[in-house]
Amino acid sequence: MSELITLKDYSELPNNLQSDSDEAEKLRNCLLNLSADQVLSIPEMTETEKDSFRILTNFNGKYWTQNYIGLLQIEEKNVFIGSRFDDESFFFTQYILDRALGMNINILQNMDPGVGSGDILEQLLAFVFAAQIERAYRKGLYRRYRTYECNDSKVKGKIDITRHIRLNPLNNGKIAYSYREYTADNDVNKMIFTAYTYLQKRHPNIMKNLEKKRKTVGECITQFRNIMQPASRQEAQKLVQRERRKITHSVYHDWEEVRKTAILILRHMGIFVRDAQAEKTIHGVLINMNWVWEQYLQSILEDEIKGKGYTFQPQDEKNIFIRNKNPLHTLKPDLCIYKDEKSALILDAKYKNAWSDAVQNKNGNFDERVREDYFQILAYMYGFRCNKAGIFCPCSASNSSHSEHEYYEYTITKDREKEKFYLLPLYIPHSQESKNNSFKSFKEVMEKTNEPKFKEQVKNILEIS
Repeated sequence: MSELITLKDYSELPNNLQSDSDEAEKLRNCLLNLSADQVLSIPEMTETEKDSFRILTNFNGKYWTQNYIGLLQIEEKNVFIGSRFDDESFFFTQYILDRALGMNINILQNMDPGVGSGDILEQLLAFVFAAQIERAYRKGLYRRYRTYECNDSKVKGKIDITRHIRLNPLNNGKIAYSYREYTADNDVNKMIFTAYTYLQKRHPNIMKNLEKKRKTVGECITQFRNIMQPASRQEAQKLVQRERRKITHSVYHDWEEVRKTAILILRHMGIFVRDAQAEKTIHGVLINMNWVWEQYLQSILEDEIKGKGYTFQPQDEKNIFIRNKNPLHTLKPDLCIYKDEKSALILDAKYKNAWSDAVQNKNGNFDERVREDYFQILAYMYGFRCNKAGIFCPCSASNSSHSEHEYYEYTITKDREKEKFYLLPLYIPHSQESKNNSFKSFKEVMEKTNEPKFKEQVKNILEIS
């Protein structure tokens, strides 16, 4: 049974990571050297993000985890990284994954060595797999040329004389021939379909929920079902061995990630698996909590703002520093709110510790750790010609020195008093503070108290009555 090591995101690595100091140093070095190619991430990383990927960093002689939660297997040890806002109940992670991503699955409960980590990995892989299929299917099913060998009277293609003589020694009206067709009925799609049906059998409720959120995934699987049958266990093993070629066609580039994930699922080797093409070890699945927090901001504000004279635009873009008609940089805030086609409010979601500390420990006074963030906000205000912008961050409810549910307002400069910057915290209750220490009561506090208060703050800033 694998040893379980539990960590938190954006937190200092504990000194007593393991009882054996040599083993602890070995594990720490493995985490420090872990590359983006050795993990699957939600969402998938861009090439730029892969270059800067770190699961652990060294700062002033101390080691800190970064913005990922999830499950890894390093040196035969299960390393679980949870949110710093979670205790043993994992209410926060369960709630925010459902609210932001529609992952209505309790994947991170009961994290102990006695619970199969492979099962938890499968559930994380299911979400990755569905997201990959949704993106790849936008350009249609993956197709490639396939050679069919037939022996009947409906001849098309090239007659195979040698095979004809062997199969039809007497004149029986049949002719052996072969033909090529550009088709979706190929081994790669069969492997993907088989992996998906395996997940459906193992986790039917999870897959139904994912298909409700991602309707095009259901359409894709229906098309597969109309043209092929899933492979048997023995046939699936042969498919994995046979389909080692990378998909390099530019139109079907996104299906390559689907193919690789299908191989991981079909091999069913828990976390420690190898990619058949690159022979690289995949150590597990990670969820980018910075991105989840951005999705969460959009999910709780979208319905609140729309229909009140305002338009809601996530990830709006503005090109800046244009030279010879070519932009050198692009501004892309997490959320822009417009009124009459003019920017009314820009919000950026920040999950990192420094902003939470500004609220909880420093009464709204932020430090040099967020220097790049507030310069970024100023750039957004200038580029989008917006007088109001702010940071949306999570905070632990019990440790705040500020009056709970209030926000901070700052004037940019003394001579430009209409230009405002806001620090908007959303307080996260501890499970012990919820009635009966239950997820239902935690959810009730979030949905009926904390989130409505944040929405009121935004409406107050926008002067929505």
